[in-house]
Amino acid sequence: MPDEPHTATDAPGPPPRSAGWAAALRHPLLYAALLVASIASFDKGLLPAEEPPSLPSALPSLAFEPIARRPAELPFGFAAALVIPVVVGSGLLVGYVLLRAHNVRVFPRCEFPLVPWTAGSLVGVGIVLFAAARGAGLGLAWLLHAQETRGALPWLPRGLAVLGAANLTMLAVCLFTVALVGSAHGGPLRLLGLCEAQPLRRALMGLAGILMVLPLVLAAAYVALSLAPRVGLSARPQEVLVQAAEASPRALAFVLLSIVAVTPAMEELLFRGFFYATLRRYLGPLGAILLSSLTFAVLHGHPVGIPPLFVVGFLLAYLYERTGSLVASVTAHAAYNVYILLLAHLARRALGG
Repeated sequence: MPDEPHTATDAPGPPPRSAGWAAALRHPLLYAALLVASIASFDKGLLPAEEPPSLPSALPSLAFEPIARRPAELPFGFAAALVIPVVVGSGLLVGYVLLRAHNVRVFPRCEFPLVPWTAGSLVGVGIVLFAAARGAGLGLAWLLHAQETRGALPWLPRGLAVLGAANLTMLAVCLFTVALVGSAHGGPLRLLGLCEAQPLRRALMGLAGILMVLPLVLAAAYVALSLAPRVGLSARPQEVLVQAAEASPRALAFVLLSIVAVTPAMEELLFRGFFYATLRRYLGPLGAILLSSLTFAVLHGHPVGIPPLFVVGFLLAYLYERTGSLVASVTAHAAYNVYILLLAHLARRALGG
């Protein structure tokens, strides 16, 4: 009998074009090289000979301390910005507790899927984050040095350069995370919580959630600001708020776009969509919420802000747990940033800035 003609399935074809880079993203040598390069970047010879002076600030070092020590002397606008959210949020929080006591579900629960990736992927993304932060830090140091010594890029304020470097770092890590998840498991947008059939409903849930926890956030901030001088910590606001307060109108638009739209989306993808979901696989919902919230607060690099940021992180992880979608947490995150910007602006006016 003559041989039958071969079909396309008789012999293996060439591997898909994407198979090479997909395998490279998961190769241990990639992470080993990034880790070695990151550690080597601490060599002082890689930094400029003279570091530029620290960013000036129109807000005094202990600008928020009088607010914590003498709340009765607050200007009307600042007091209203504190009291109104506390009253509204407290009412919503009490109503939520009462409804839950009567088994009424305010935030309908979805079935949170078990993610297919493991702790190894988490370690890999952590190494990429470390490497990206070191690379951005070196580039920023040389950029600021060039501005100081050669007058390079005079149109780029130093505060915006710092904020831009942070955004580029987060963007690189988020893109790597999406590529890593997609190369191994497919459907990265769905697995990372970026697909949503009811975005408006989820957004409203996020707004309601942040309103409910604002009283707890402000209480945690008040305690932290009151205790900060006693433990030797500065009550100075977070650096990004200083940059926003000092920015020109044109630069302020960039700051607003960054911390109201870009930063919430990237941080939620990384901290909730990837980090929380990975921890949940091993620690369960409560353990993952606690650990991811603490990590979220600590990585912001603002010691006085750890207590309120922990409360915010707890809410964001809880929203993701209940909805399985990042829309609610991104909305809540963005609303919180808008509110903090408003408080910083009113505080600057109250202090005569």
